[in-house]
Amino acid sequence: MSRPRWQLRDAALGYASRGIPVLPLHYPLPHRGDLQPVTGDQPQALGTGCSCRDPGCGQPGKHPLGSLVPHGVNDATTNRARVVAWWTRHPQANIGLACGHTFDVLDVDGLTGAQAIRTLAATHSLHSAGPLVQTGGGGWHYYLVPTGLSSVCPAGLECVDWRGRGGYVVAPPSRHASGHPYQWAPGRDLETPLAEVPAPLRARLEHRSPVRSAGPVELAATDADLGDRYARAALTEELARVATAPRGQRNRQLWESTRNLYNLVATGTLDHREVHQGLLVAAERCGLLAEEPRQTRRTLASGRQVGLAHPGRPRQPTGPERIHASPIPPARAASERTKDGR
Repeated sequence: MSRPRWQLRDAALGYASRGIPVLPLHYPLPHRGDLQPVTGDQPQALGTGCSCRDPGCGQPGKHPLGSLVPHGVNDATTNRARVVAWWTRHPQANIGLACGHTFDVLDVDGLTGAQAIRTLAATHSLHSAGPLVQTGGGGWHYYLVPTGLSSVCPAGLECVDWRGRGGYVVAPPSRHASGHPYQWAPGRDLETPLAEVPAPLRARLEHRSPVRSAGPVELAATDADLGDRYARAALTEELARVATAPRGQRNRQLWESTRNLYNLVATGTLDHREVHQGLLVAAERCGLLAEEPRQTRRTLASGRQVGLAHPGRPRQPTGPERIHASPIPPARAASERTKDGR
């Protein structure tokens, strides 16, 4: 077997041998001019983005491969036999590392995130130490001593996220949708001792988010002409599905519900302002808006775009059946994409 074919598998085994739970992620498909699939794999269509084949995928190459890990990061393991089986079946799968066990990760996204961290470091005379990854998208992953905290958004740090319990990160040598690999900074791989979380950063991590209500999403009163009883039932049902979605399925549910509701907005049976506000409230109820604000808004934008492009309306009351007013993405497990990692 050639080394390139098994590079990802061997790396995943190396992480597992260190006691780091790993999970297989979807991978970016090659675009024209990009690298072609390794020898022995089935040819992939060019320019389709993510191996999930969902044209509206908001996390190409970053979300769990649901056919292997239907419960997302909760299925991460250090079992070598299982890791071998996963990457034998999908040798191109990107590697996800579960956080909150042997490390937490500070996820810095792009120039805005880098500037936020530089400002924090300069203000408090902080210095970077410990393992460091340059992401394929131009960001940075700082590996730090685990805090016991869940994945949160540090207060006041734009384009910066914290990956703790329940979260995961994409690990080297995985490939980003841009075609660039994730790679360890020189001299700062996992052999480098983990640094403690600086007190100024810890204070921003421990800010308390407003307590979320467990009650149903309340809809503002609207003119009955804005929609018939079918559309109103669809609105109530879809918002409830988002508000009660479990961790690991929240982002996928948000995308599907957004698309379905904007199918109805496109027909004029629902008001776009009411739908938008309802979805924001539902996303706040399930925790997505507080934990993943940037990704949540990207998901809403993607679902809205697809929904408006395919006007449709339910042919019967929703009842126990779910409305799909437009063609759904290629079938895959609802928990394939979690919004708790990059």
